[in-house]
Amino acid sequence: MTTSDRVDVPPVAVPRPGRARWLSLLVVCLGVMMAFLDVTSTISALGAIQADLEISSSTLVWITSAYSLAVVSFVMSAGTLGDLVGRRRMFSLGATVFLAGSVLAIFASSAGLLIAAQAIAGLGGAAVLPTSLAIVSNTFNDPHERTAAIGIWAACSGIGLAVGPVLAGALLEHFSWHAVYLANIVIAAAALLLVPVFVTESKHPTRRLDVAGLALGTVMTASATYAIIQGGATGYAQAPIILMYVVFAISFLAFVRVELGHPDPMLDLRLFKNASFTAVMGVATISVFGLVGVALLSVLYMQRVGQISPLGVGVRLLPLFLTFLVVTVISARVLVHKVGYTVLLTGGLVLMAAGSFALLSTDLSGGYGPVWPGLLVAGAGAGLLTAPSTAAAVNSVPPAQEGMAASAVNMARQLGTVLGPSVLGTLVTSRFPRNFRERLLDAGVPSGQSDKIVDGVSHGTGGAGAPAPLAEVITKAAHAAFTDAVHLGNVIGGIVLLVVAVPTALFVRHKANYESSAEV
Repeated sequence: MTTSDRVDVPPVAVPRPGRARWLSLLVVCLGVMMAFLDVTSTISALGAIQADLEISSSTLVWITSAYSLAVVSFVMSAGTLGDLVGRRRMFSLGATVFLAGSVLAIFASSAGLLIAAQAIAGLGGAAVLPTSLAIVSNTFNDPHERTAAIGIWAACSGIGLAVGPVLAGALLEHFSWHAVYLANIVIAAAALLLVPVFVTESKHPTRRLDVAGLALGTVMTASATYAIIQGGATGYAQAPIILMYVVFAISFLAFVRVELGHPDPMLDLRLFKNASFTAVMGVATISVFGLVGVALLSVLYMQRVGQISPLGVGVRLLPLFLTFLVVTVISARVLVHKVGYTVLLTGGLVLMAAGSFALLSTDLSGGYGPVWPGLLVAGAGAGLLTAPSTAAAVNSVPPAQEGMAASAVNMARQLGTVLGPSVLGTLVTSRFPRNFRERLLDAGVPSGQSDKIVDGVSHGTGGAGAPAPLAEVITKAAHAAFTDAVHLGNVIGGIVLLVVAVPTALFVRHKANYESSAEV
């Protein structure tokens, strides 16, 4: 019997009273918050990490990317295993692994050890994200109530993103970069203590293990993600990167063949025949690509050009993340019922693109005046996307496939988390040296001396020891070159958001397929 003719059996669920359902939601939201807190707190600490460990920019990118690589590679597998062995059990296992990775990060004394710690934490995040969303979907059966619950779930990702830079900045004022991982430990420990008390165990009653799908899916996503990250640093024409794309192509073809022939696949590829579901996966990816990309570019600009402290940067990012948080709640509870998915998702992408383009008004002075309007608009756009895209994905499939849809949308979202820093961040760091050298040559600095200065600045030594007139030239050229590089990143990010808005407007359905209510 194939997936297409199998009778869908809804997941086993234990009915819970209203208050208990919402308490369960708040507990699993702790896991969501910690998973996203790690992303922005680590980004905020990159300057301190690079200065302390004296690592190159190509190595520095892996401090954040190792976490995202692990999440993307294992999020689908973790969601499937949660359906099989129990979502609460898998959530608790993920929180435990995340806790272990965070403890290792606190004691890391080298780049290699910190990257390993981030990868371990990413494995934990891969288990927490899909199981937490599956728990929410399984706990709330009413479509309207579920959409509101998913909105809170999504808003907690915004809380994690918003708190990360401020908390990291405050800790970096008094402690070393190791301290930024203390919050991870506290939140993970709290989740582990509260989950057995408030969260009811649930499984998928008919799910069977798809070993080949799990293995091939992991290889497929890991190889593609590694190629994207490392290729951005070393060049996409390098032999190891080409090899990774070959591995991806082979594993992808094998994965499609296995999943189409399996009676109970890890990912039912027939879901992608639904143009609306496919478009929503694109929205989930690009929405986080845009949000994390705008945040990263703004952090880099304020730190490198504005010379603002980590705490100051964190506070200045609040217009982005607080707006994201507020609009997320409003879009989930009010707007999605009034205007539907199509308008919200298309409008959100266009609004995020407008915010990204608005950041082109920044200049080499490093002032905050041109920054906050773009952050505000981008945050509002992102807030229109997160909860509706998640709800649209989960509500567009039969009840028995909600866990699968939850894993798919989380994988798409985490892929966006990888693409934002990898594509836009690498674009800035690779473009800056070229821009900087050109600016120095235009200022009359000899070619040989320019090359030495560029190399020194790229490795964090700057123009130390240079005469005052030359130091002033170096500073001005560096700020201008970095601003130009950030502007290029903003343009690319904005164009990508607008491009994805087109299929979103054309294919995302105004209403969900499987909702019983006609209002959404």
